[in-house]
Amino acid sequence: MTTWNYRVIKKTCPDTQETTYQVHEIYYAADGSVACWNDTPVEPLGLSESSLRNDIHSFLAAFRLPVLVQEYSCGKAILVEDVVGKKTDKLEADYASKASRASSYLYQVLGNHSILKQEPALREAYERVDRALTDLHEIVDSRLFTSELES
Repeated sequence: MTTWNYRVIKKTCPDTQETTYQVHEIYYAADGSVACWNDTPVEPLGLSESSLRNDIHSFLAAFRLPVLVQEYSCGKAILVEDVVGKKTDKLEADYASKASRASSYLYQVLGNHSILKQEPALREAYERVDRALTDLHEIVDSRLFTSELES
């Protein structure tokens, strides 16, 4: 079964050396490697406001994945993951701080809303989101603690 998602592709114009970033549909082989992609960038589209919002959320998900760089090998376009800087303790500490802030903000805005007392399904959904943010924070904290021990 072929899967696909949106990904950001970094392209450099051979004539001007200008670099652009665009969103493309990427299709994957069964082993997870890139099988092919649309040469033309895509734009958000929806048959309703709700489906457009969902498409935009899918676009935003592309920013959680490594940027793909379009390169040429033997005259054929290929995609390779962009090399990013080394992960640092400072990045992890920043992420942990933001995860904590997000959890606190979620609680302030949604967590103590009176509708949660009246709607069990909403309360359960909120608790899953809150647990996921807590898990995220704990994972980053444990990595920071491990890094400090190794130093």
